[in-house]
Amino acid sequence: MTHLDPDSIKRIVVLRANGLGDFLFSTPALRALSAAFPSAEITYLCLPWMRPFVEGRYPYIHRTVVIPPYPGIRRPYRDQASTAREMDEFFRSCQERGYDLAIQMHGGGVESNPFVLRLGARHTLGLAGRGVPRLERTLTYQLYQSEVIRYLELVGQIGVPSTGLEMDAPELPDDERRLRLVWSDMRPGEFVVVHPGASDPRRRWPIERFAAVSDYVQRAYRRAVVVTGSLSERHLARHLQRCASLPVVDLTGQLDLGAMVALVRRSALVVSNDTGVAHLAYAVEKPSIVIYWCGNLITAGPFTRGRFRPVLSWTLDCPVCGARRCTCKVSFVAEAPLEEVLNHVDDLLTDEHSSASVE
Repeated sequence: MTHLDPDSIKRIVVLRANGLGDFLFSTPALRALSAAFPSAEITYLCLPWMRPFVEGRYPYIHRTVVIPPYPGIRRPYRDQASTAREMDEFFRSCQERGYDLAIQMHGGGVESNPFVLRLGARHTLGLAGRGVPRLERTLTYQLYQSEVIRYLELVGQIGVPSTGLEMDAPELPDDERRLRLVWSDMRPGEFVVVHPGASDPRRRWPIERFAAVSDYVQRAYRRAVVVTGSLSERHLARHLQRCASLPVVDLTGQLDLGAMVALVRRSALVVSNDTGVAHLAYAVEKPSIVIYWCGNLITAGPFTRGRFRPVLSWTLDCPVCGARRCTCKVSFVAEAPLEEVLNHVDDLLTDEHSSASVE
């Protein structure tokens, strides 16, 4: 391990162009990096839809820059000439800025390490799997490792000590206002968030199970149920409404990420697939029940169990083709038991009600 002199590092750039959950996993490492290099400006390279959420919310991120289309990281435009021109202009501007340190927190490094090398930084740090181009300082990428620990170990390669394992999801003053513009009847603590979507269909629990959870919460605990998701996931909310016996509040496609922070903070419980909203609940310390494929619990699972309950599916082979690795868009978490989820609902909502009564 080679330490870098904090006085020699004035500009740091970090590539983490993924989704909400992926970003949250990296916040302990970003926070530690800022503490170790207090005089450095940290630039975060992200996807377009993450920039409004990150910008101004995290005191240890000083600049946000949207990356151009790039193979394997951000889908290129159909116009290849425009894609190439935008990439060239982006890398030229990065090289002119003169970064002292570029860090690849994006993944195994197949596409992302060549990307980082083109930034022109004096020093580079990142992950690399077998056969992947290595950076100046490299940590071997191992799939089955907690994402939070992975990036803390990565920055530890240059002498950055941890400042804690907690993920950060701060709320800004305007977040609740935007939430109430969409849902004016919101009453803190009197609703449960149900999130039936996930970008990967293999991580989606059957909608009928979420509908059963929704009906149970309303009948047993008299709590409203709020369904969340992106605009592209609205069909999942409509399917849930058809399967459920009792009505739900459908907020799919209506909340930005800041308003989502406000919603989750004010909920009594979150029931979700393994996706960004689940990790947001953990970051803001809101009780949650999350459906995991068994392997993903290792990389994306919470560290504690008092208020955060994973429910696992042990399916290892594709239910359709029987292969261990395939392209079938079928759920690998369908066997996660509904009864176990309902038992956790009882535990967490009963505990939450008891705590509220004491207060």
